[in-house]
Amino acid sequence: MCLPLKSPGCRNSQLGFTMIEVVVSLLILLIGLMGVISMQYLALKQINNTHLRSQVAFHAQSMADLIRANNSRPLGADDLQAWEQQLAHDIPSAKGEVVFNTGAAVSSAVISITWPERQLHNDVEEQTFTVTARLGE
Repeated sequence: MCLPLKSPGCRNSQLGFTMIEVVVSLLILLIGLMGVISMQYLALKQINNTHLRSQVAFHAQSMADLIRANNSRPLGADDLQAWEQQLAHDIPSAKGEVVFNTGAAVSSAVISITWPERQLHNDVEEQTFTVTARLGE
């Protein structure tokens, strides 16, 4: 057994890493980094979807508040157009619809917003958020 690494009688002493060890360790590091990058990408996609959903909920609630502020009467074309423009400004691919149900004793308005959302494997899936606002007493 050779204790000093550079002694003249020691021919099989290992002085450093071999190229194969370096390549294997870099490959393991690369696989780990790719996993971290893909998790970050998925997290960013989900954050974007969450932001879209909160914007949709905000716009649906703002329309319900606008209808209630109008004393539960159907809104004019200008109010609906302004709401749709604001919705298109915040979520360009979203479509909004408001339907008034006045046949029952308690009338209501159904507010629906539809938008495309990216899913796990970059599949675009259409989402719909619907709010039914009871109007009157």
